[in-house]
Amino acid sequence: MKKKGRWIDKYLTNNGKFDKTNSLYRRAYLLNAILSIMALTCLFFAIVDWYIFKKYIVAVGNMASVILSLLTLFFYKRTNKYKPAAYATVVILIIMLTSYFQIVQNKHFAFYWLAILPPIIYFLLERRVAKITLGLFGIYMLYFFVVNKPGWTPAVFDTQSIFNIIGASISFVFMIGYFEKSRREALNELEKLNLKLENNQNELRLILDSAAEAIYVIDLRGNCTFCNRSCLKMLGYNDESDLLGKNMHWQIHHTKRDGTPFPIEQCKVYSVFTQGVGSHVDDEVFWRADGTPLDVEYYSYPQIKNGEIIGAVVTFLDISERKRREAEIQYLSCYDTLTGLHNRRCFDENRAKIDNPDNLPLSVIFADINGLKMTNDIFGHTAGDELIKKSSEILQQACREGDVVARVGGDEFIILLPKTNEENAGKVLARIKAGFADARIEAIKCSVSLGLDVKRSSDQLLDEILANAENAMYKDKTMNRELINKDIVNTIIETLHARSALEKRHSVAVSELCGRMGVKLKLSEPKINTLKRAAYLHDIGKIILDKCILTKEDLTEEEIEKMRQHSVIGYRILNLFDDTLDLAEYVYGHHERWDGKGYPRGLQGEQIPLISRVILVTETYDRILNRSEVPTEDQKREALEIIRNGAGYQFDPKIVEVFCRMIEEGE
Repeated sequence: MKKKGRWIDKYLTNNGKFDKTNSLYRRAYLLNAILSIMALTCLFFAIVDWYIFKKYIVAVGNMASVILSLLTLFFYKRTNKYKPAAYATVVILIIMLTSYFQIVQNKHFAFYWLAILPPIIYFLLERRVAKITLGLFGIYMLYFFVVNKPGWTPAVFDTQSIFNIIGASISFVFMIGYFEKSRREALNELEKLNLKLENNQNELRLILDSAAEAIYVIDLRGNCTFCNRSCLKMLGYNDESDLLGKNMHWQIHHTKRDGTPFPIEQCKVYSVFTQGVGSHVDDEVFWRADGTPLDVEYYSYPQIKNGEIIGAVVTFLDISERKRREAEIQYLSCYDTLTGLHNRRCFDENRAKIDNPDNLPLSVIFADINGLKMTNDIFGHTAGDELIKKSSEILQQACREGDVVARVGGDEFIILLPKTNEENAGKVLARIKAGFADARIEAIKCSVSLGLDVKRSSDQLLDEILANAENAMYKDKTMNRELINKDIVNTIIETLHARSALEKRHSVAVSELCGRMGVKLKLSEPKINTLKRAAYLHDIGKIILDKCILTKEDLTEEEIEKMRQHSVIGYRILNLFDDTLDLAEYVYGHHERWDGKGYPRGLQGEQIPLISRVILVTETYDRILNRSEVPTEDQKREALEIIRNGAGYQFDPKIVEVFCRMIEEGE
């Protein structure tokens, strides 16, 4: 049965040329069946009419129908051309019926065959062609009735009538059965298609909801008809019902970034309705549900159906982070990250805006921070950064609105003062100096060297004015170099002594003892002065230590290591200034031991500078005495004994001998 069924199905679909995926499947199936049945039916009636009813003309007509049906069937099988075969079949059927009616008139219930014609024509042909065909055939039949009816007599119910009724009924039942079968198949396929469509829709929805891009669709009125999950998430909505049916322009695109209204006529999303082409925008904002702006990049494309625009599809991305990075890059390209001032690049690119005749006279101030290198070397770059920031704040506070302050180097600043003569520029200089007067970072007194020049004529080049201001600044720095350096050193030692009164007493006492030792050692007056100055500043490197370490008696290993760095730091500080350069080496070596076990270099004997050896003895003696505020005689003798015991090990024996004699004579 299965093989037979497959054979019939193969025959009726032209060897599978018209399968169920073909839109002509059911029509092709029926066409093969009608041609085959029509050939068999007409052959049957030809035989019956010829041999039983002796209706030779009718029999010949039926045979003609058989031949035409077989020829059409053969053509259809060979070419698979449905349309000409269907038209031929309808023509054969109409000719066969009209010929039959013409011969038998209304006898034997012949008109019963009319029942099979409409469903066949409607099924095989297109609806419009079927209407025309049936209309023309109906007109002909009406004409046939009008012309022939006067000669008709009532139809006789005889054997021929029975054949006609049975044949037409069988054909009609066949048609009804096939139509019902087709209907069921169509419904089943429709259900499958609906299920497939639903699955496809669900799958499409899943894909769209999984997309990183936000997507929404609007109709011609701008109302939302679809939005995916990313759209809801980016815009801060919980459910698509919050957007569906809403006008998306007034919902999320109603206002520009600056807070001004966004007319719908200017909206690029809506331009697709008038222009019919897509648009791309990356400099606008959408508005979230909570009323905050969202930087977006969006694409808008027309939604086209049957050649007409029915809406628009909008996809967008949150580019807030990208905008933030772009703004950061733009900021970094134009502003100094440490101070927030214009940098050299930005200053050079924008100075032309202020260098115009309307701003004359244009005053230029060149400023250079003093002591930045020392601050970085001694206290670290964090302190150096603080010095730069503090200096930039003072410069900005001294200037007016409209003045331009730029950091053009590590410690260099340029100030442009439009519409400012030399007198008023001098007032700005005075405010800057006043701002630096009491400013400090760590143990550094903030100071700045300044230079000024004024552009009075358009003929003068700004580059020349800048060069003159810079030269004036260097002149100021050179002339005040000694005073600046002295202030820095004094500020450091004063800061150290402010942290610890003990350190101050120690510095004064050691300097006084070293002065007496210089006399006993018969040093020259300049050498004695050097010795006293080195002794006073020998612990200046302790400025890097916390106050708790300075006042603490029992130190940890880590704290001891930090303490040992003070001679190196002192060396660095004193080595930076001309006035103290001669003292640096002595401070560097004042903790070297006679036996070579000292620090930082492990020098021994006379490798150690004489002044360093003297400072070591005197500062050790004073440290022992300073354990109590008012040392007793016993403590003094104990301290002197420790000095004697250290001779040849920690101290130079000759210096110990002179020192002990000096102390004893002094007593």
